[in-house]
Amino acid sequence: MTVVSVEPVDAVVVGGGLSGLVAARSLQLAGHSVRLIEAAATVGGRMAGERLQREGGRQPWIDLGGQWVGPSQTRFLDLLDRHRIRRFESPHSGETVLVFGGSRCTFAGFFQGFPEGQPPAVPSADWDDAMAALEQFQALVAQLPEGHPHHHPTAAELDRRSFQDWIDAHTHTPFAAWYFAYFCRAVGFLGPAEPEQVSLLHVLWGQRTAPQGDHPEEFLLHGGAGQLPALLAAELGDGVLRLGEPVRAIEQAFPEAERDGPAGHPVQIHTDLATYSCRAVIVAMPPAQVADLHFMPALPADRQQLNQGMAMGDCAKVLVAYPTPWWRQQGLSGIAIGDRPTVELCADSSDPENGCGVLAAFVVGHRYRRWSALDAAGRRQAVLADLGAYLGPQALEPLAYVEKDWPSVPFVGGAYAGWMPPGLWTRCGEAMRRPHGRVFWAGTEVAERWPGFFEGAVRSGEATAAALVQQLG
Repeated sequence: MTVVSVEPVDAVVVGGGLSGLVAARSLQLAGHSVRLIEAAATVGGRMAGERLQREGGRQPWIDLGGQWVGPSQTRFLDLLDRHRIRRFESPHSGETVLVFGGSRCTFAGFFQGFPEGQPPAVPSADWDDAMAALEQFQALVAQLPEGHPHHHPTAAELDRRSFQDWIDAHTHTPFAAWYFAYFCRAVGFLGPAEPEQVSLLHVLWGQRTAPQGDHPEEFLLHGGAGQLPALLAAELGDGVLRLGEPVRAIEQAFPEAERDGPAGHPVQIHTDLATYSCRAVIVAMPPAQVADLHFMPALPADRQQLNQGMAMGDCAKVLVAYPTPWWRQQGLSGIAIGDRPTVELCADSSDPENGCGVLAAFVVGHRYRRWSALDAAGRRQAVLADLGAYLGPQALEPLAYVEKDWPSVPFVGGAYAGWMPPGLWTRCGEAMRRPHGRVFWAGTEVAERWPGFFEGAVRSGEATAAALVQQLG
């Protein structure tokens, strides 16, 4: 295979997810020439959608990846407005279903692990135990400053412990323990991860910077979030985007890089097809995927350890469609949570403009590992059985059933995001944003506000592009 050299540009962006697309466009708007290289055949990364294949009727778009946006996620909302993507309130009206310990109840509120509205019909001692622990949890959250947490005076102590250690020390009933473990598996900045896997500091920091009280699931998007990457790619113009071309190595001409000055192109990006020269590069990839790249000179030890230690979440998203959102006729919101063996959370994701009923179900953590070992029929049966236990027998007969197994997706390796095990923040957190010469880092994991969400990806792409522009001059 012949490897060709390509005309140099000011900057190369490696990774065509939301953060990389935003970074590339920001660089263009600052007057710099850009090339964006994406390993997959399409842009978008964890932001992906497709048309729902169903016989008869309309075929609506569904989101296979992230789908929600909240009112304080201002940079992402601005992006949606710019592209005239309309949003609607998530269909939360009606009662939530909780299944725990074999008992089922319905109530108003209690979504994503933090209560609003009436409490569920669990024993008062269980609820009081959970709320007492929550008060202590929120007090710890309030102690953390804004920004990355590793400089906080108590960071080392908090980072040594797993979230499970904290749960064991502060809860006394099975319900309260599940309440916090469910939260760990449900929200975007936690991977998801199991509570024994993730650092207590990481959980607290995530709640500080991406608080559930800000309602990050307030809105859904007509046509789905998955429509946005193609629109962003089109803005870049012809000749900018390279698809289906994995980057293998990034080489910097140290110390010649400093001698070349502003007009030089001391960075080379090597793929199987070409070598791209530039003045600086943004790597907009999850840290776990960065671990597969070869850097010359080598990354410092703390950045290598960060890449190797910050695993992606184990998560499959399953979209299940019905002729109508029939659960609403029963006074249910379509939101259900509980300790079922496969699906711990499902939510109504129906677009009111097409009339189809769509449930988004999530299989995460240890549940994902057990579920993913089944054959296709077994996986489907497991998901539908849990939806039936939550919402009733009508859930067992969908029009369509679609799985997105994110850990098996090449060049992504999991969802929702990367997470920190105990000790990694204080040992390697300094490397999260620190440039490596002319290599800059972007991605939702890098963000200091709304990490693990679309908003974090946008903020990181913009901020990293601004830092690169400042260096280029």
